[in-house]
Amino acid sequence: MTVPNGRRLAATDDIGVTSAEQWRGAITAPSIAIGPGRLVVVAPHPDDEVLGLGATMAARSARKAPDLFSGRGPGETGATDTSTHDPSDVVVCVSDGAASHPGEVAPEEMRGRRKAECEAGARELGIDLRMLGLPDGGLSADAVDAALHPVLDELAPTTVAVTWSGDGHPDHHVCAESVRRWWRDARARGRGGNGDAAGDGGGDGDGDGDGDVTLLEFPVWMWHWASPGDADVPWERLRRVAADDRAFDHKRRALAAHASQLEPQSSAPDATVILPPAVVERFFLGAEWVFA
Repeated sequence: MTVPNGRRLAATDDIGVTSAEQWRGAITAPSIAIGPGRLVVVAPHPDDEVLGLGATMAARSARKAPDLFSGRGPGETGATDTSTHDPSDVVVCVSDGAASHPGEVAPEEMRGRRKAECEAGARELGIDLRMLGLPDGGLSADAVDAALHPVLDELAPTTVAVTWSGDGHPDHHVCAESVRRWWRDARARGRGGNGDAAGDGGGDGDGDGDGDVTLLEFPVWMWHWASPGDADVPWERLRRVAADDRAFDHKRRALAAHASQLEPQSSAPDATVILPPAVVERFFLGAEWVFA
């Protein structure tokens, strides 16, 4: 399988190419508002949903249920306003995340850690969670389609967001292409949308805009290997999703729940830290970002 920008990601060191400060000074895009109805965020691994759209989900949760975050400490959920007709947003986590530290933490142990972390992060954001539990590290198109598409049919989102297919990570690409296949099928069944989202930079653009499902893709590793104006990024499709400081506070706490990705998991001097501080700060640029 050829993964768009896979070589770019593989060739980038642990710190990355462009710092958060440099991105803040250079990144700009028209604004987009994610409409009412259910937002489903498809995450290839536990934490991708927080990195990409954590603040957006927290802000939406607060609007749908104003009492959700009031009078509680971090990680606790307040009372939900059940009178609202706007359904709760849902994260669908595709893989079990067990392969994040090969040779350092046994997959069965990491599987349990990451499930607990994902559940804690979801509580912090006030959203529902579905975990499909597919094996991490080598997701296949057939397996993802078989597990994911019935869940999307059941959840019937108004907006579905997934990692950008050009992100450089094979699992991100597989999940994005799977969501795109589901979305095209939904359009054929009468639930159309916004035309092809920005996959590897070229969609068919043949959506008529009259349907019910909007497809968005959010970058994760793009911030690591790309630079402003990079020719491998479809900047013309980039959109800015606004969120306030409180929503970003919830995002930061939700990300902190994913401690296995933020801290060394062994005492080895070369122990892996997947998300060191320089990487984390790229997800706090004052807004969140999608390709539409």
